Amino acid sequence: MANQGFFSTVWPASTPEDSDSLRRRKLAVRAGHLAMTVMIVVSVGSAVAADPANFDAANLLLLSVCGVGYALWNLIGTRGLVALVLWEGSAPPPVEGREPRGGVWLYFSVQIALAGLVYWLSDHGHIPNLVWLVLLPPVAYAAFLLEWRGVAFVSLLMIGFLALNAYRWQGLPYATFASVAFSFAVLFTLVFSLLAVHSERSRNQVQQLASELEAANQRLREYAVAAEELAVTRERNRIAREIHDSLGHYLTVVNMQIEAARVLELSEPNRSRDALAKAQAFTQEGLQDIRRSLAALRASPLDNKPLADALRELVSADQGAGLPTAFELQGTPRRLASPAELSLFRAVQEGLTNARKHARAEHVQVTLAFREGGKTAVTVQDDGIGAAPANANGGFGLLGLRERAQLLGGTVQVETQANAGFRLKMEVPG
Repeated sequence: MANQGFFSTVWPASTPEDSDSLRRRKLAVRAGHLAMTVMIVVSVGSAVAADPANFDAANLLLLSVCGVGYALWNLIGTRGLVALVLWEGSAPPPVEGREPRGGVWLYFSVQIALAGLVYWLSDHGHIPNLVWLVLLPPVAYAAFLLEWRGVAFVSLLMIGFLALNAYRWQGLPYATFASVAFSFAVLFTLVFSLLAVHSERSRNQVQQLASELEAANQRLREYAVAAEELAVTRERNRIAREIHDSLGHYLTVVNMQIEAARVLELSEPNRSRDALAKAQAFTQEGLQDIRRSLAALRASPLDNKPLADALRELVSADQGAGLPTAFELQGTPRRLASPAELSLFRAVQEGLTNARKHARAEHVQVTLAFREGGKTAVTVQDDGIGAAPANANGGFGLLGLRERAQLLGGTVQVETQANAGFRLKMEVPG
């Protein structure tokens, strides 16, 4: 509203895009401006009509000019009030937008001067009259634009104008009576003006809070989508790790048993059949592990067994596959959180799988160490061909182990040199 023209401020037109609430407020603004203008015209006109003999042509011309100027000045002053009433932004109107151009007290100086002049020229002591109504607009405007001291000053000034004029025409007793009566009119004007201003400011605050709430809800929806995408990504990574660590281990063992069976098929049929039987057993165990994973997506090969026992079985399986593997337990065993135990188990699986597939090792050592200070570690070390340090950290399996350790606040270390073996260590809190 601050940048609109005078007529658009005085007589805001409704548009098809307006809400019902905005349309009603625009109607109230138009009705208020019309009522104020009619009040000034009727009050001054009734004073002239009641005693036309006291108004010559010069007085009528001066009164007409002052009355029109007063009505226009009041309409100019409603610019800030209209801005407040019609505001529909996401924040309340700026403070400077609620003040008349040129400053508050400059505006009130002109308004009070015009109100006093119109009242002084119109009231010639005729009883009754309505011309005292022209003193009320400055009181109403003060309730909106000024602090309580300013409101009190303007109200007392208007009462003083009326008392002085009444004393001029009727004497002290009537001036006292008129001042008391007019004080009640001022009081009612202040009360209803303050209620209207408070209501509009509360409406704007509610609208601002609603806009902020909608913005916050939009941000929450965006965060929820991002969190959902992150959760899906993490779950995909977890499933990928499970498939690699579980299925990859079993397929590697089965493949080695089948290769052994093919080699021994003619020379040692009994050992060949044993190798095939072991391959079949590992295949069934792998299928069961996959079924458990698909059923719960949290399948654990530990099956409520202590971690040390599960690792012994894992080492025993590798020994049966033809890879000499030893297991060592250090410290006093204790139960860990399920994610920690599963991660340590998968680390041993990954280390044994790498030893079988790549190391060409003659011996593998698996160590489970329960350390003081709340740390538990597993180590898989072989005496195979090792790898160059630049190639030691590659592979999806090691990447999955690092992701597991990071989620638990643990670490994964790889130590290797060409022709110097391979050492994999995972340490987690617990």
